[in-house]
Amino acid sequence: MFASGLILSMTLMGLSWWLHRSEQMGWPNESHDPEADGAYLATRRRTRRFVNGLFFLCGLLILVATFATPDQRWVWMACWLLVVVGLTLSVALALLDMFRTMRHYRKRYRNLRDGD
Repeated sequence: MFASGLILSMTLMGLSWWLHRSEQMGWPNESHDPEADGAYLATRRRTRRFVNGLFFLCGLLILVATFATPDQRWVWMACWLLVVVGLTLSVALALLDMFRTMRHYRKRYRNLRDGD
């Protein structure tokens, strides 16, 4: 149980670091028009930074729960409940990001088709 807690926490913290770094450096084959995509990219960057922070926080909470002693059952339970809430919130935010991206690209394609 201890080793799995360490592996899970390090995996989540590493994933959050990698996602944050990839978002800052840019993804391969990704190109954007600064005029048409500026507001969308700023919003996307802000929400993804928040989700990456949630992932990192969940990793820290798992680490705290891993080191909690049997006398500190309330710490273990509170940490895992917060992890469940944090990961559920990150899934909800990812769904909102998906809908925002779909809406943005529909608008861009409509503008390209209309000749704007």
